[in-house]
Amino acid sequence: MRFLRSCLLLAVVLALLAFQTSPGALAQDDATPTAATPEVSDPLAGRLGGTLTSVIEIFGPADLTEDGLIRYDAVDLNGQSTILVVYHDDNDTVTRLALVYLTRPDTLATPDEILGLAATVAPADGECQTTATESTLGAEVYPCHSVALMTVFDADAFEALGASGGFGDYSVAVDPLFDDYFEILIVPGSDGTELDPGVVPVADESGVPAATPTMEEQYPLLEAPEALMDGDISTGETLSFSGEIVTLQIAEFGTQFRLGQDQTLGVSSLFQVAVPIEDTTDVEVLFIGYNGDATNLAVGDQITVYGTNYGTQCFDNALDEEICQPLIAADLVQQQ
Repeated sequence: MRFLRSCLLLAVVLALLAFQTSPGALAQDDATPTAATPEVSDPLAGRLGGTLTSVIEIFGPADLTEDGLIRYDAVDLNGQSTILVVYHDDNDTVTRLALVYLTRPDTLATPDEILGLAATVAPADGECQTTATESTLGAEVYPCHSVALMTVFDADAFEALGASGGFGDYSVAVDPLFDDYFEILIVPGSDGTELDPGVVPVADESGVPAATPTMEEQYPLLEAPEALMDGDISTGETLSFSGEIVTLQIAEFGTQFRLGQDQTLGVSSLFQVAVPIEDTTDVEVLFIGYNGDATNLAVGDQITVYGTNYGTQCFDNALDEEICQPLIAADLVQQQ
């Protein structure tokens, strides 16, 4: 069974292929850590959710440029010559990709081979279900999840793209069209499909896969922020909280802040957030490291942070006194 939604999604690709030839043819102060050269690559560079600029930096000038997309006529992906179509929005964010072939290659016969190829342009931190499902995206669809992608496509973006699922979800749809070509499509959203155990938790002991967990399920509310410094919350535990930004710093282009006492965290921005302590007038100040887009954030903003306990961050304040605060590695920051 094929689906109308997929046909609409790739209509521009088919129009282009009608004449397609063979594919062979900011400043820091004394109270913050020192920035250093980057050590962690961007898992979205040249991939779904990344920038159009990063795609061109990796693959070079496109063979064709149209409004909202670019096309490469013969890109080598895992040794397979591929017609690569890269869709992007008005902000030059890559919103979906199509890998197109005149006929189905013999090297794309199994789920592992298909997902291995899709991984070359999907988020580098992505995890995919290896058993296909059937959805409105097609008859053979592999649901996937990426933490890095959570910072890119919010609810409004999903609505604009006609996608559904949890933040960070994306899908690999195999040959979704009635046509003479073979396509693999990488798009945001999971269309409500379920992921295998190991990608997300199972629903019960029977091993039945659970639906993609909600943000609240993935990042439980931090009810007592003071418990972080007390050591009552384990390092690596996910959590969420809301508060006010009291300091904010963004690294200069090409540099990172190096955070963490026992393990190193490289981030492009750091800020401190005052989190209210329930039933008191006090707050707990938490140190946040973030690799998402922080350019729209400002001191005084009320935000919600979804992330992981990363231990502590210690630094000297303006009086040369050592200050230690809980350090959170943020996966997603939302303005309230």
